[in-house]
Formats: sequence, C-alpha cells, structure tokens
Amino acid sequence: MQAGFPMGSLGGLLQQNIYSHGKSLLSDFYEFDLGRDMGNYCSFAGSGNKKAPSPPHTLEELLYEVGVKDDISAATVDQVIGSSPWANKFRLYLKSRNLSGDETILRFLVLIQPLKSCANFNNNHAQILGHSKIHHGLTESDRKRLFMDIFDTFLSEDSEDVLPLSNQALWGDLLATSNSIKAGLPVSMESIIEIIQVRKDPGVWDEGIEPTYMRFLKQAPPPTLTACILSIL
Repeated sequence: MQAGFPMGSLGGLLQQNIYSHGKSLLSDFYEFDLGRDMGNYCSFAGSGNKKAPSPPHTLEELLYEVGVKDDISAATVDQVIGSSPWANKFRLYLKSRNLSGDETILRFLVLIQPLKSCANFNNNHAQILGHSKIHHGLTESDRKRLFMDIFDTFLSEDSEDVLPLSNQALWGDLLATSNSIKAGLPVSMESIIEIIQVRKDPGVWDEGIEPTYMRFLKQAPPPTLTACILSIL
C-alpha cells in the first residue's frame, strides 16, 4: 500500500496553494504602475496589431504603411497621402509650419514607392521591414509612366516643385534617361535604380525631410488609455 497524504492534509495543501496563487495575482495587480506599465503593455500589444494608435517609428515605415498602388500619379498623390491617417497628419504638420519644401519631398517619396518596390523585387532584396507583402514587378509602360511623371514633376528645370537634389551628375543621367524614353526607348533597371537614389540624396533625406519627421514624432501625442485598450480588442 502506497503512502499518501491524509485527506485532511491534502485539503489543507490545496487551500494553501489556491491562497498563495491568489495572493500572487493580487500582488501583481497592486504593483501595476498605470502610467509606466500600461504604456509598455500598449507597445507590446500594438506590435502585433497593424492598427496600433502610435505613429510609424521611422519615415520608411510611414511610407510603407501608405500602401501605394501601381496606378498612382502626380495627379493623385495628394489623394493617396490624404487616405493614410499618419501620412496625412504629417502633411498637416508640414503645412502648419510652412515647410513647403518638405511637402514636395513627401509627395515625391510617396509617388516613387512603386518603383522602389519594383527594384526590390527585381534585385531579390529582402522584404522591407520584414513584412510579408509580396512586391511584384511593374510593367514596362508603368515604369516609363512613373519615371516621366516623377522627373517632370520633381526634377525637371521647368517644374515648380523641384527637389533640392545635390548630385548634379545623377541629375544628368536622369535627364538622359528622360530623353531616351521620349524617343521611345525602354527604361532599364539601372535607370530605375538611379532615380530611386534620389530618395537618399542628402538634400532630400538626411538634411531634408527625415529630421523633420523625427521632430514630428516628438510632438505627436502618445496613445491614450482608451486608444490602447481599443487597439488590442
């Protein structure tokens, strides 16, 4: 016959375990810091929720979340920005401070997104930011259309919204490609990569819109307790 606990002892042991477990839960509850811990919890919970109330942490994340379609054009780029909550808030931030140059850069960065995705696809680059969305290649006609739309709107000497491009050699190559497209020649992937390089030109990115976006993040209101709760439901 195997030894065991007397029934009375077993009952007492179970009671003690339940009491200890309950006491631990109460202890955790009373040690919960509403301001600190709720913020941490919101960050954790929101990490798996694409509709988290906090703004994208980087400019690249903001541009990705806009979800630009291949049929975008210079005529529709403002509508596309307006349909993205945080991109639109950032644009309003720029308008309120009369940062028209950064507004122009934002429009350019949104318009060039399909070409950037096309280059990533053709060069077998890892998906941006680890997202699982599959980028597909653009048709030849879309590549030509977007290249010319971007060049004429933001890089042509005749444009009213010329980007502050510091690399004049790059501009010369893009002008040559523009002329070749007008002559009916195809646009090469090398030319697509060249126009994408405009994104990270110092006057456009490092000394342009990226520091402004960092300032925007600092003034963006943190998510409220209600917003945090709603984001995880």
